[in-house]
Amino acid sequence: MPAGERRSDADLARLPGRRQVRPRSGPSPRVLVLTEACDPTADFVLEHLNERGVGFWRVDPGDFPETVDMSAEFDMSWSGQLRGPLRAIDLAEVRAIYYRRPSGFRISAGLTDPERRFVESQARHALYGLLAALPDVLWVNRPGAMADARVKPYQLAVAAKAGLSTPRTLVTNRPEEVAAFGQRVGRIITKSLAMVTLKDEDERTGLLYTAEMPESDWNSPGIAATAHFFQEVVPRDYEVRMTYVAGECFATAMRPDNPAGALDIRAHSKHVSYEAIRVPAKIADPVRAMMERLGLVFGAFDFIVRPDGHWIFIELNPNGQWAWTEQAAGLPISTALADLLEKGAVA
Repeated sequence: MPAGERRSDADLARLPGRRQVRPRSGPSPRVLVLTEACDPTADFVLEHLNERGVGFWRVDPGDFPETVDMSAEFDMSWSGQLRGPLRAIDLAEVRAIYYRRPSGFRISAGLTDPERRFVESQARHALYGLLAALPDVLWVNRPGAMADARVKPYQLAVAAKAGLSTPRTLVTNRPEEVAAFGQRVGRIITKSLAMVTLKDEDERTGLLYTAEMPESDWNSPGIAATAHFFQEVVPRDYEVRMTYVAGECFATAMRPDNPAGALDIRAHSKHVSYEAIRVPAKIADPVRAMMERLGLVFGAFDFIVRPDGHWIFIELNPNGQWAWTEQAAGLPISTALADLLEKGAVA
């Protein structure tokens, strides 16, 4: 069950009263929000910041250089400005950066592929390099830390070292190893090592879900084509999505209407019940240790709770969706994120 999306931004955008939140006018904002134009999840947080009078600037890095420009000078430290059509932000004033869901840089048409790669690399290194160099800035989260944390073999090792229980796992491109692993653990699942979005002949997109692998496929020659990720099937009473915000753990128990349905809850998320639950200290403490090791202040965890009550760590998404669990279980996640950004802004 990868830590992916249960409810899309399009679904959230259709909720009554949902609209893009824009900041109130005022002095140069101290909170920089990096996200695409349509991000209703971010709006939950920005509404709180507006109510509190915390200045922020919401900008999509993908708009550089079409409608956003930058200029900065270095003399022992960086000073300069990012500027958009309606407002700008003084880099020296930035105290918190919320890296939510920025789009990729949109490069002008008419360039060759090498030219496009050059332009994109220059934009990426300039913008994110300047922001990374700013002192005393709270990041939710740093892109580099998230990139490391997304790597499944690495996060499994960090989780185990922190004290969380994990499934027995195999990464291989040897078919014979898969068969031997299956014989040792019984039922096995396979899932992608990275988030994969598939597109069919009609240009419709979809996710590659976690699925049980039948024994007849354990020796498939296709396994040799690339690395594959296999895990034992963990017996489950229910599943948990736990959102971590700066030491706080907000957990939702998820129980499908049909327990015998697809292993990946995303495949039947409209037929699942949600309930806010308390996170045991024996789980919350290792989670905090894991997040400190990864250098993250936010993350979306997936756990399976076995029939004997034991929690098994499945996956961490360092920039996972969370608004659906706030809506479904009444958890104050957006408030906690706004508290964190406000604290950074006044530091």
